[in-house]
Order: sequence, then C-alpha cells, then structure tokens
Amino acid sequence: MSADKVANEGAVQKSEVYQDPKAKFQYEEKNGGWYLGKMPVAPEQGFKAKEIQLLSFARPHMRGFHLAWASFFCAFVCWFAFAPLMFFVKQDLDLNLSQVFTTNILSVAGTVMCRFAIGPLCDKIGPKICQFSLLSWIVVFTLLGMSVNSYWSLCIVRFCIGFGGAAFVVTQYWTTSLFANEIVGTANATTAGWGNLGGGVTQMLMVAVYAFMNQTIGLGQEDSWRMSFLVPAFITGVVALGIITISDDSPRGDLTYLYREGVLARKTATQSARLGMLNLNSWTLGVQYACCFGVELHINNTAALYFATKESFNVGPLDAGVIASLFGWMNLFARSSGGIMSDLGNKFQGMRGRLIAQSVCLIGEGVLLIVFSHQHKISSAIPALVAFSFFVQATEGTSFGIVPYIAPEGLGGVCAVVGAWGNIGAVCWGMMFKFGYLGKFDKGYEAMGYIIIASAVFSVFMRIKGQNHMFGGRPGGYRDRRKSRSPRPVSLRVAAAAAPRLVSA
Repeated sequence: MSADKVANEGAVQKSEVYQDPKAKFQYEEKNGGWYLGKMPVAPEQGFKAKEIQLLSFARPHMRGFHLAWASFFCAFVCWFAFAPLMFFVKQDLDLNLSQVFTTNILSVAGTVMCRFAIGPLCDKIGPKICQFSLLSWIVVFTLLGMSVNSYWSLCIVRFCIGFGGAAFVVTQYWTTSLFANEIVGTANATTAGWGNLGGGVTQMLMVAVYAFMNQTIGLGQEDSWRMSFLVPAFITGVVALGIITISDDSPRGDLTYLYREGVLARKTATQSARLGMLNLNSWTLGVQYACCFGVELHINNTAALYFATKESFNVGPLDAGVIASLFGWMNLFARSSGGIMSDLGNKFQGMRGRLIAQSVCLIGEGVLLIVFSHQHKISSAIPALVAFSFFVQATEGTSFGIVPYIAPEGLGGVCAVVGAWGNIGAVCWGMMFKFGYLGKFDKGYEAMGYIIIASAVFSVFMRIKGQNHMFGGRPGGYRDRRKSRSPRPVSLRVAAAAAPRLVSA
C-alpha cells in the first residue's frame, strides 16, 4: 500500500469521528490518537479511557474511578461495622450464637433484591444518582444502629444496612462505562478490590474506635460500641456529597443530561434487565461469583468470631478482629491481580484465557480454604488465611473481567445478576453454617472448600457471543483485531459501540 493511500485513509478516518457539541466533554486528536488532557481515549468505544492513571483525579474518567472505589469502600465499612463488635453486642443484647448467625444472614440477604434492581437503574438514571441514593440510605441506618435494643431491632437494622451492598453493582457499572475493553478487567478489579478493602479496614477501624471510646473517653462497654457507629456514618456521608456534586456518569457527561439532549439513545431499566437477566451466561458466572464474593462476605461475618472462640487459638476479641482484618486487607492488590490475569489471558487466548484464569483461581481458592480449616495454631492459621484470601479476591477480579462481554448492551442487567449471586452465595453459606456447622466452623470451612473447587467446572458451559470458549470456538477480541489486515474505519467501529450520535460526518 502506498504512502499516499495510507495518508488518505488516515484523513478519512479522522473526519469520520464525530463529537456531539452538546456533550459535556470534547476530545481532541493529537500525536496520532484521541485525548482529553493527558488521558488517551478510544473514540470507537464511546471515548473510554485507555489507561488507568492512578495519581490523577481528572474528570471524567479518573474522578469516576476514585469515587467508585471510595463509595463502595464506605458502603462496605458500614455494611460490616457490626461484625467486629458482635462479641460485645451479643453480650449486651443477650443473644445466642444462632441469633448472631441469623443477623449475619439478614445483613447479606438485604442486598440481593437491591442488586437485581440497581443494575438496570444505572442504565436509566446513571450510576452517580444510584450511588448517592444508596450511600444516603446507609448513613441513616448506620446511625440507627446506635439505638438497637433487641434481637429483632438488630435484625431490621442489619437487613436495611445490607441494601448498601448494592453499591458494588454501581461501582462495576461505573468503571465499565469509563474504561476501554483492553483494560476493563483491571479497572473493574481495582475499584472493586479497593472497595472490598473496607471489609478489612472495618475490622480494625471499629475495634480502634471502640477502644478509643472505652479506654480513652471512659465510656462503658455498651455505650462504646453504640457510639462507634458515628465514625463510618460521617465518612460515608462526606463521600456521598462528593459523588453527587463533582463526578460524571460517563465519558461524555451525566446520562440523564445526555438522554435529554439526544446525545445518547435513552435506555429503560426494563430493557437493560431483560438483556442481561435472560442471558444464561450471567447466571452461570453468577454461581461462580457466589463461590468467591459470597465466600468473602461469609468470612467477613464469621472470621473474628471464629478466631475469638476457637480455644486452640487462644485469642481475645479485640485481637481476633485485627487478625480477621488481614483477610480484607488483601483486597489492596489481590483483586487487581485477578483482573490483570484475566486481561493477560484475553491478550493471548481471547475469552478462553479469561475462563482459564477464572477456573484456576477458583481451584486455588478452594484448596487453600481446606488448608485453612485444618489449622489449629494461630501461627499457621494466619498465613493460611492470607493465602486463601488472595485467591478469593483474585477470583472476584477474573469474574468481572468476563462480565463486560456477556451482553454489552445490557450491562446493568448483567452486573445485577452476577453481583446479586455474590450475596445469594453469602446467604447460602450462612444457612449452611447455621443449620449444619454451628459451633463447628472448621468443618464448615472444609465443606465450603470442596464446593468452591467443584464450581470451577461451570467455566466449561459458558458460551459468549462473538468469543471463543474453553474448548476452542471462534476466537474473539484481541487476536482477531491483531491479525486483521484491513481494520474497519473508525466510523464503523463507532457505530458498533453503543453511541447513537457518534456517526460519520
């Protein structure tokens, strides 16, 4: 091909990228690519970011990234604020172990239906309004947690706080909307992982606040744990205000504005729900997500109690909370590692690589949980917990490396189904322990390990349109594009992305 022909094709492609003047952000072409400030973007994917610039807080991509993980982090802290203090709550409200497990189950059950509903709503009104509403709800019921005075009031408050766990679905929807397919696995894994980090931080934060109230201020045991809920409620309220005032739904602005101005075709919650929820792959992946995120929720609810009550560990309630926090702290990098593994698998094997990464992480998770369940000394239990935690979080990362491909046009519905299954899993694990392993946590953990290993088989049954699968099939994504000698013009690729008015000039 001659140099003149290449130049002419380049000129044609440049003219075919159209930006609606009503969009909030206008992008420019420079140095052979498209940018907003220093952020390189992919116009054929609706101007999604091609890099994750962690030190940037620029709108819309990186500000959305940071507020997405921060909001889920706060939701997680409030969600599990009771767990590290349950030893004291149990005493002051005169609860038995079965009642404690019931409140744990309700805390994750409250999230299930909310997750199913919130995903399609993200397509209808945008993620920032959804996230602000969820955080506001959490703040109210976290403050009400100070006033619980019976088993039933505790059940109601924990159930209602659990609605905030749907913030995860919003977080994954938000980052998927902001980052290009080539890095979406890493972006989703990082925001979710740093958000999940709240599960570890809350174990230490609530214990530290309790100790401050009890030992420094001099409050009694009951007043100390009640007053402790002020801290997570205040922090969450601040983040909620930041989301509604200084962030954006998408690379071109807020969805409600873009719909109103005709920049984007309006989506309905019903349409999104139908596309995502009627796709069998959503439910298949959801079962596997129940075996990683569901496991994480269950461990967050039971780990501190397990360490405090297992006699051979010889650990007090405050130290048990600190040790249990190590499980959540692995989210700092473990979930991102899973996303990176998924993206690398996609680079070399397409969807088959993502599915292999998913199965390997599930098997590793199950094996290490069995190993953890057999530890009788705290010195060996801690490293086993940390290793097991890495694979739990990594599997969550590989799971949401697959999600954006299942039904891109019904992303909210897919996020809702997969995310909800995480909580369904937590409910199932809680019921299993309540009715089969009460007082025998180690045996329950061992049984969970074998179930998790078995769930890896579900990867074989996933058939995603346009993608290859575990045993071959037509490869999609990276290799097809890399081998193509005549890539589609930008205008055609833009038309294929869900951006109705990004068309040829």
